[in-house]
Amino acid sequence: MDEKENLRRILREEVALHPRMELVDLQKLVYQAVFGIDHLLEDRVCFVNELSREWEALDPLAGTEQEVLQVIDPTKRRGRIHLRVCKARGVKIDGLIRLLVDQKPVGGTQERFARLWSLAGELAQEGAIPFSKESLAALPFLETSPHHSSGYGKPSYRVVNDVTASEVATFLRENLEKS
Repeated sequence: MDEKENLRRILREEVALHPRMELVDLQKLVYQAVFGIDHLLEDRVCFVNELSREWEALDPLAGTEQEVLQVIDPTKRRGRIHLRVCKARGVKIDGLIRLLVDQKPVGGTQERFARLWSLAGELAQEGAIPFSKESLAALPFLETSPHHSSGYGKPSYRVVNDVTASEVATFLRENLEKS
């Protein structure tokens, strides 16, 4: 499957999960697919504190119909690990924190973002996503990941920079396959 078809599948799944998502949510997904979570890992102490606070407040019974890992990158490298599902399946926060804070940076580029955004525009032109090509073209490139819209719902995930990394497979096997 080529990059555009992978992006079509990813965006179709995202719209199905979040039917009230807005254009900024699409921009955030593409941003994360390119740049991963690098900007949040610049201050790892803050990252850990925010993740720990969110984890404590999570209702593990809400939203557990999702998969644990949602691939968001057409190259199948980046993904979102859904926290509610992890908590519902008994994942220990310490192991999850280690996995996330020890990630290698992605080092994404504006050129790669422009390429994926252009493909999203092609998909919009084809009617494959509920946004117009013109609305995508009107959004400026952002230096940091935008926030989700209120229509998106309450997100509870963290981005995994490389879902193909051996430590990710080990984490998933040791923490989730037993449930």
